[in-house]
Amino acid sequence: MRKLHFTLICTLSIFLFTGCATNYKAQIGALGQFNYNVSSVDQIRIAGRDLNSFDVNNGVPLASLPGIAFALLRQDLPLQGRVNLQIANPTKTLADINEFKYIIELGGKPIFEGSVDENIKLNTGQSMVVPLTFNANIFGVAKEQGLDNVLNDIFTKKGNGFFVLKIKPSIKIGGKNIFYPGYITVDKDLAKTIGKTAGKLYN
Repeated sequence: MRKLHFTLICTLSIFLFTGCATNYKAQIGALGQFNYNVSSVDQIRIAGRDLNSFDVNNGVPLASLPGIAFALLRQDLPLQGRVNLQIANPTKTLADINEFKYIIELGGKPIFEGSVDENIKLNTGQSMVVPLTFNANIFGVAKEQGLDNVLNDIFTKKGNGFFVLKIKPSIKIGGKNIFYPGYITVDKDLAKTIGKTAGKLYN
């Protein structure tokens, strides 16, 4: 009798473990099939000033604009703002995103790394927007990539693929975050979206 009881417990434990493992794999797989898009980028400030406050129509080189020139002299060119990330679930799997990391790259090099700890539960067909804030000194990388090229990317609607947004979502299993293997590239040319914000000033 005891042997039968032990066998039943073992069988039930294996069944539960297998079920959890299958569910875990399904949820992790679903994260890679979610639709991630940048709906907008706002509150953009460069060198401490609102991007729309710069007059870029006067023919003055971008690096000589008031505020920008002083920032370059100090070798401190802060760029900050908010990326509004839209997450949609087109799959049939309910996945709870608990925490996800995000990276903003400039010229292939990370300039900002952040994370969002928010319980995001999306059923099939549901979506939501999650704000991602960033604040980084881009002087070093911008100088390496070419100040004129980077500033032009920020102040115009033209994008050269300098700015890239990547994320790594996770699910919580047994009180522990299990992250998606590798980073998912959401936007390969974030500067085009940033440029649209600046473009409102002089279009």
